[in-house]
Amino acid sequence: MTSRRSLLAASVAAALAAVTAGCSGGGSSSSGGTMEGTGQVQINPSKYRGDIITPVAKPTIVLTDASGKPYDIRTMTAGTVTLLYFGYTNCPRECPLTMANTAAALRMLPAAEQAKVWVLFVTVDPARDTLARLRSWLGNFNPSFIGLRGTLSQIQAAAQQTGIPVGTPIKGPDGAYALDHGTEMLAYSTDNLAHESFFPSTTSASIAHDLALLVTGHHP
Repeated sequence: MTSRRSLLAASVAAALAAVTAGCSGGGSSSSGGTMEGTGQVQINPSKYRGDIITPVAKPTIVLTDASGKPYDIRTMTAGTVTLLYFGYTNCPRECPLTMANTAAALRMLPAAEQAKVWVLFVTVDPARDTLARLRSWLGNFNPSFIGLRGTLSQIQAAAQQTGIPVGTPIKGPDGAYALDHGTEMLAYSTDNLAHESFFPSTTSASIAHDLALLVTGHHP
């Protein structure tokens, strides 16, 4: 993978354990979380904790959601705080860590604020990530996370619009796939632009801090 490869497998295991312990609540298929939140996020509106970036527009692409229905990213998420991540379910480190941190961050927010955040996971491995696989894998983190798939060319086109690199899978002699993709998760504000991004190394507390600001209409 292309970004911040220094994460340890132990960090992933710890994050997954924390998510498993707290993922007994329900969720809707159209929002980023409805579990009970603690509301114990300390907010400092003068400083965002994500990586500040040049504003990025949402991609204009129609993919297929985990229920098999067309999903127009820009239209369906208009005016909504949206986290957009390109990854795959067989990813050994960065993808599960990012989803685990995001799920943990949402649980730190009050339920009303959780419902204002949508999380989109676009698979870069459509050959193996079926709709059923996406539903099952994402459900381990938060059942309301939205899995999206399409053809590889569609996915690469969507990623290119955001500036996130997505390569072509290479199958090795042992049958294993090598997948190259950017690991940043774009955080779209209510103005439909991403002004910051989160990496797998971004803590859940930092993500929660910034989401609490974004849902009020603020952005970096």
